[in-house]
Amino acid sequence: MLARQVPRGRAVGVDLWRSVDQSGNDPSQTLRNAAAEAVAIELITADMRALPLATGSIDVVVSSLAIHNIPDGPGRMRAIAEAARVLRPGGRLVLADFRHARAYAEELAALGLGDVAVRDLGWRFWYGGPWGRTSVVTAIR
Repeated sequence: MLARQVPRGRAVGVDLWRSVDQSGNDPSQTLRNAAAEAVAIELITADMRALPLATGSIDVVVSSLAIHNIPDGPGRMRAIAEAARVLRPGGRLVLADFRHARAYAEELAALGLGDVAVRDLGWRFWYGGPWGRTSVVTAIR
């Protein structure tokens, strides 16, 4: 769906492809999903704490329910720093997660991103119940 938003751009997906984090997580399935949506995507196998992308090369970074899978706080903050690093000036970040959203926002602000905001996504985005509320963090480079 997001790839449709960049018809003249390029959509890149980065993952470790570990089924322990998400059942059925596999690059071939992701490519089948993209084909079903009639969009072209590029997949990279990489750790989000060390993105193999040039600094300032990405217009929009989107992460959905992924960064919390990094088990330690310093690792999660490294992933946030990498997302900020690859954003071009004026680029946007949208990060949905059900843990650590305020910490992500504080790190983004400390890294110099602007318009940093945290918003609860409401009951439709509960992760198992009201105790697992998903928030979205947005920011601009």
